[in-house]
Amino acid sequence: MRIGRTLPPAAAPLHLKNIVSGVVGLFGGGESVKRFEEELKGFYGVRHCFAVSSGKAALVLVLQALNELLPEKDEVLIPAYTCYSVPSAIVKAGLKVRLCDMASDSLDFDFGRLEEQLKNPRLLCVIPTHLFGVPADVERVRKLSEHRGIFVVEDAAQAMGGERDGKKLGTMGDVGIFSLGRGKAFSTVEGGIILTDDDSVGQAIRNRLGTIPGYGPLDCLKLIFYAIALLILIHPLIYWLPKSLPFLKLGETHFDPLFPVRRLSSFQAGMAKGWEGRIEELKEIRSNNAKEIAACGVVPPVLTSASIPALIRFPVLTENVDAKARILHNSEKMGLGISDGYPGPIDGIEELAIPFDGRGFPAAKDIAERLISLPVHPFVSKGDIRSIVQSLKVQS
Repeated sequence: MRIGRTLPPAAAPLHLKNIVSGVVGLFGGGESVKRFEEELKGFYGVRHCFAVSSGKAALVLVLQALNELLPEKDEVLIPAYTCYSVPSAIVKAGLKVRLCDMASDSLDFDFGRLEEQLKNPRLLCVIPTHLFGVPADVERVRKLSEHRGIFVVEDAAQAMGGERDGKKLGTMGDVGIFSLGRGKAFSTVEGGIILTDDDSVGQAIRNRLGTIPGYGPLDCLKLIFYAIALLILIHPLIYWLPKSLPFLKLGETHFDPLFPVRRLSSFQAGMAKGWEGRIEELKEIRSNNAKEIAACGVVPPVLTSASIPALIRFPVLTENVDAKARILHNSEKMGLGISDGYPGPIDGIEELAIPFDGRGFPAAKDIAERLISLPVHPFVSKGDIRSIVQSLKVQS
């Protein structure tokens, strides 16, 4: 166990003034949430916006609403390598998970296989994902889907504030979702956002939203204490302590469809005060750190363009499984915050019992075996970047 300065893999730092704004927001009640939603609608240029308890809660509501519009369809197509929260939300929504393999040189779909999968008559929607903030080609997915009666749900949980070809991520699908959890583009402790410009979809989501509970007083009190804990414990000088406590399970990823779906609280909406400026400030810091890493020759092979987008973590494919293990072991010793990706491809989740199509998902498996991510958040110093880059070069 390391005792001493340790970088968290990802972080969206909170400040005391954010918590104070949250407490003030409590007194505003529903108006605080409504104000936040109106600001989001204006910034993203959409007609409908809904704020809920988490990114996966947002996805559940979206999927249930879409299924209400097309009840004869009950399958959802996702990348074979993605966050386990996505299949968890699909299962909670009462739908079936279907997978498409990845392109071998990116974190996006294998579009040849995607075209085949889109012929499925039971397919309700497809979910392109901006993993780590790397933009997926949502426009291409839409062109392939639009004449088939298949919705495109844009998973921008890790990409709030990002853009592709001048378009805001989260606005290019029929529906988009963001996460406001810790370690995302910016945080309100927990939270999720739904955006859509489609009136029928917006009304269906609104109907679902009216059936779910909000946060009670005790829930809000827990959020306040959690926010204070995050403010203190996420700092590199302290982070070694919660990281060393196994019951906290920091950094672990699990398939778990048993999570609450609630409306956003007024405390969280209050914490979001000044969110546009905070996102831009954090984005600039992460972008500068990512560019500095890339300037040292660590160019992420999973990017589809020469520029470095607004990443929340810097993904890198190691040479092989052994090199990955050495890098992660060294990072643990030095507290560098280099982290593993997700435990494996989605077809490895036993509870899902994904149908085997005879070809499997080899690219997703390869990504899961070799991918690591580097921290680029505001706690990362220039000295940290030198140590991270050196660690990659020595261990590869």
